[in-house]
Amino acid sequence: MHFKPYNRHLVVDLIEQKQEDKSLVVLPTDYKKPKSPYVRAKVIECSEDSKFNGVLFSNDSVLVDRSMLQKIEFDELSFYLVLENYVFGKIYDGGSNDRI
Repeated sequence: MHFKPYNRHLVVDLIEQKQEDKSLVVLPTDYKKPKSPYVRAKVIECSEDSKFNGVLFSNDSVLVDRSMLQKIEFDELSFYLVLENYVFGKIYDGGSNDRI
């Protein structure tokens, strides 16, 4: 099954970076480091009416507002949607596949 976004939405996949910091301070076992309000995501697909259609492509990395991500779980599908207004920009890693 495939999902096609409409109404200026992008389908993205989160790229969570796990960091294991060794601390000299003892913290409670249930302590969790606050998450950044921004998250890196991989573009899966843009809606045709999005201003990013033809600009962002599948597998491009973007920076988005974490609080504006909508996790969709429907039947056996699970993915994230974000409205184009909450994409701050494209992330370039310096690889040869980066398009400017």
